[in-house]
Amino acid sequence: MFHRLAVHSISRYFAGMAVLFSPPMPQLPPDDITGLGVLFRLKQNGFGAFPARCFHEPVLSLRALGRPLVVAAGPEAIKAVLSTDAPSFQRLRMGRRVLSPIVGEGILVSEGAVWRRQRKAMAPAFTPRTVPTLARHIAACADMTLPRVSMEKPVDVFSLTQTLALDIAAVTMFSMTSETFGTQLRTMVTSFMSGIGQPRPADFLLPPSVPTLTDWRRKRFRRRWVALIEAIIAERPKIGAQDDARDLFDLLMQAFGEEDGIAGQAVVDEVATMIVAGHETTATALFWAVWLLANAPDWQDTIAEEVHSIDLSSDHAAAALPKLTVTTAVVREALRLFPPAFMTGREAVSDVELCGRSIPSGAMMLLPFWMLHRNPELWENPAAFDPGRFLNGKEPERFTFLPFGAGPHVCIGAQLAMTEAVLVLARLVQLYRFTAVDDEPVLPVGVLSTRPSRSVPFRFFPRRSNG
Repeated sequence: MFHRLAVHSISRYFAGMAVLFSPPMPQLPPDDITGLGVLFRLKQNGFGAFPARCFHEPVLSLRALGRPLVVAAGPEAIKAVLSTDAPSFQRLRMGRRVLSPIVGEGILVSEGAVWRRQRKAMAPAFTPRTVPTLARHIAACADMTLPRVSMEKPVDVFSLTQTLALDIAAVTMFSMTSETFGTQLRTMVTSFMSGIGQPRPADFLLPPSVPTLTDWRRKRFRRRWVALIEAIIAERPKIGAQDDARDLFDLLMQAFGEEDGIAGQAVVDEVATMIVAGHETTATALFWAVWLLANAPDWQDTIAEEVHSIDLSSDHAAAALPKLTVTTAVVREALRLFPPAFMTGREAVSDVELCGRSIPSGAMMLLPFWMLHRNPELWENPAAFDPGRFLNGKEPERFTFLPFGAGPHVCIGAQLAMTEAVLVLARLVQLYRFTAVDDEPVLPVGVLSTRPSRSVPFRFFPRRSNG
């Protein structure tokens, strides 16, 4: 499908004394695109679905087969939908339809009292007090995988980040390695993301009571997926029991309990949610950070200087985090340009006013975070990779930078995702200098997450001192 996307050429331009890299993007549709046109383009790529006028119009009202479709891309509009007026909106039914085959009734799709119970139960697993333990596991996984990166032949970096993210998920969630189930998990997640996980116009427009052929395929996937998750959970109790929680799974079991010695459906769904959301978010964020650094070698060298004398071993990883200011800025800038959750959706549950526009009950609301992050009215040089915008105490205005969402439904694992991405990137740059093998453009493809448009081979070279 990518041959149909006109690609903006990779450009470099001067800003003061620095040369900034601007990654290529799919061409945006014409300003007169219809609501149905937006939905069709969303199936192909969410980064090419919305017109440029959304940069200047905080609320854009369209229609799709008679149903109101509203694009809310301005910070005040997004703030109202996700935070200040959140009770007037609920998650899109489309989201449940598309995601439930892989996350069940987990926290990513639930609403109301069920969601509040899940959020409260899971919160202890994601408090700041868990960071030292998680950082230790992350650093240990990085030290097992990264030193084995091939320097003899090109390396598929997205495959590398996926494998490493899955290894980290296995250890932090289950105190297991991913050797037993890793290949199956990765294969099933990839097939879902590239197939039945892609939202179709029918997912937006047809009620759940009208099933489609894709819905049937999703049910078939669901049966195989649940069987795999249950097999992973069944393997977990074989590890020697201890009184204290060892990992995120122990904390989940304490929160949800067990049914006849077998994890209940609630645990199955939340385990699936953590595997998919955690693994996918970190893998994509790391890929884009590495790819951006390959195209901005000065920033790669700056991180190398930062980490040169920092101990990133498992016992010292948590203490190292506050020292990794440049690495953190690079990760944040990668999340600005390529947010893994590039968009979210809501549905108005009552008539409401949004930035002076009347929104009728039942209207579909689409919130493209990636456009918020690249809005020229909010960011200087918005298309350029410039981690300096996050250094020296600089912070973006509220509701202009939302890589993990906002409001009550903000990503519960945001701190874990940042910790993982920063530590892994720091260790990678500490070990290697890396470059892309070719100069062919790489586009962001937004379907459920922000994946690269193609496999990107990299060359890795050892640094003189690995720290």
